Amino acid sequence: MSEPVMNEPTTVRDILRVGLLSDRRGWRLSASSIGFMTHQACEAAVPVLIGLVIDRAIATGDGSALLRWLLILGAVFVVLSVSYQAANQGMVRTYSHGEHDLRQLTAARVLHPRGLASRRRTGDVLTVTTSDTYRVAGVAWSIAEQSATLAAVVVASGVLLTISIPLGLGVFLGAGVVLWLMQSLARPLERLGMREQTSVAAASEVAADTFAGIRTIQGLGAEIESVRRYRAASAASRRGAVASGRSLLTYQSVSTAVSILYLAILTGAAGVMASNGTITIGQLITVVGLAQFLQGSLQHIGTFGANWAHKRASAKRLHALVVDEYALPDGVTVPAERTRTLLVWAPRTGPELRVEEGRMTGVRVTSSQQARDLSARLSYRTPIPRGELTARGVDAVDLGPDVYASLVLAPPHDAMVFSGSLGDNIGGSGPIDDDLVAACALDDVVGLIGLDAPVGEAGRRLSGGQRQRLTLARALHSDADVVVLDEPTTALDPVTEQHVANGLRRSGRTVVVITSSRALLDACDHVVDAAVVEVVR
Repeated sequence: MSEPVMNEPTTVRDILRVGLLSDRRGWRLSASSIGFMTHQACEAAVPVLIGLVIDRAIATGDGSALLRWLLILGAVFVVLSVSYQAANQGMVRTYSHGEHDLRQLTAARVLHPRGLASRRRTGDVLTVTTSDTYRVAGVAWSIAEQSATLAAVVVASGVLLTISIPLGLGVFLGAGVVLWLMQSLARPLERLGMREQTSVAAASEVAADTFAGIRTIQGLGAEIESVRRYRAASAASRRGAVASGRSLLTYQSVSTAVSILYLAILTGAAGVMASNGTITIGQLITVVGLAQFLQGSLQHIGTFGANWAHKRASAKRLHALVVDEYALPDGVTVPAERTRTLLVWAPRTGPELRVEEGRMTGVRVTSSQQARDLSARLSYRTPIPRGELTARGVDAVDLGPDVYASLVLAPPHDAMVFSGSLGDNIGGSGPIDDDLVAACALDDVVGLIGLDAPVGEAGRRLSGGQRQRLTLARALHSDADVVVLDEPTTALDPVTEQHVANGLRRSGRTVVVITSSRALLDACDHVVDAAVVEVVR
């Protein structure tokens, strides 16, 4: 798996470099652009060769000249086909790898242990990671296609200059006028593209929330309200897409009309020149053929501004995510040697929590919100003041979230279950032993379906209690020195909860349990009452 060229892009140009030049793709983009330019030059050569066949073979009745020019025309078609196939294959690789690197870059930023300073909606992140990276990676195609279009205009203008200087100058200058005109008309499209992507992100956010909480929604009987919210968000997304689509179609229609009008004038002028004997019949056919060929090129020049407007909008959205500041500072201090006290939490008020190696420590809470707050602080998922939290005798702020996470694992209460098997979700660096399975009361599930059984998307083939025991097993199977558990048995029945409590006590792991469960607290070696702790936000 290739890595992006730079881990910390600071400008939109840096992001484009990741999509275009990472993994030495610059040479492939250049080669593909040259291939497309060769293809377009050969396309422009076809009407020229047809005109030469008419003037130098058919008009003169020279059979050998006819054969010679036809062979040349066939060779041009071979080069035309081979260059296009090679260039297209190269561009597919360049584009797909560029999109992959941009998505890696975005995902790495979102999933970084230091977190993002701004709270971004799930739908917004999803849209940037998929749709916006797709558009930005398309810059590679735009570069290659615009290079090919430029080659087509230059070759056609050169040929027309040899036939008639006014015709050649008209094509060259006219292409510039068309580009300037359509670029001016494309400026509002960038704002529409930004608005469209924002509305899509909002609809995705509502859909993600609905599917994530579908059971809660059904339990509350809130299906109608959920449908209403999604319809409103979807309607806004539709209006944004329709407005953007209408503007783009209008833009393309104007571009087509301008190019047709311009080329009609060119062809009419060539017809007048042929009737006056200024150019030959073969040259007239060449001009008409080049006019038809240039229509597509000029249309592409006309849509250049619209394509880049949408890509600029997506590049700005992607850049805003990538340069978003981290929520937590970076750590530079090397962890101290192992001590018996692995973790110390010293809140501003309330008792101090000291976690000793090999012991099960309980933190009694009075509410689920208090448990979430304490878990977020003990996991260093939220900014904390210096001196509040230390691991192995070193302040967590100095360690930084990366090093701290390798020492202390504190998964969120609603940890995600991924598609795959039971064994895949437990993961870890070693084999999954029977003691771990028994400690988490997963032996009945493993005995029934096995570790290789698929759990479905987000673990939907499992019950709520089975998913909770699975995420507990994943936490205990980690290599962290300390495992912090946030109310790990809320979905379990009393018998299974007692089984888990006994299993945690016998596991030999250094465990901190944040809970109000009597069964879990009774199994702990030491219990701290967090009811009087003031959590500083």
